[in-house]
Amino acid sequence: MVVKIKIEGLTKSQAFFAATNIGIERNVKSSILKAARHVQNEVKQSISGHRPEPTSVDTGRFLNSVDIKQSGFDAEVFTDLTYPKDLENGTSKIPARRHFANTAAREKVAVKSILAASLKGL
Repeated sequence: MVVKIKIEGLTKSQAFFAATNIGIERNVKSSILKAARHVQNEVKQSISGHRPEPTSVDTGRFLNSVDIKQSGFDAEVFTDLTYPKDLENGTSKIPARRHFANTAAREKVAVKSILAASLKGL
């Protein structure tokens, strides 16, 4: 006795799942960028005095330097300037203005909601 199993359409199925995976990956990456943009905006709102932290705008250089870098499934909201580190952590003469740290803590739920919304339809 011999049992034969023949799977038809395997190539089409593999192509479908590969395309679906690419679509999911693209959707997740897009959502990560959307969440990063949200955080970037909130950091800028903090710097400009629209959040509890003290305003840190003099020339606008710091405010305009807040940027996003995305690589795969990671995104960073950052500034490449050096002096905001002193503003963030404080010095002997300047109290800490924790724009990045406070925004990250404050926006955790919003970021999770943005990412969860993108995954609901998958």
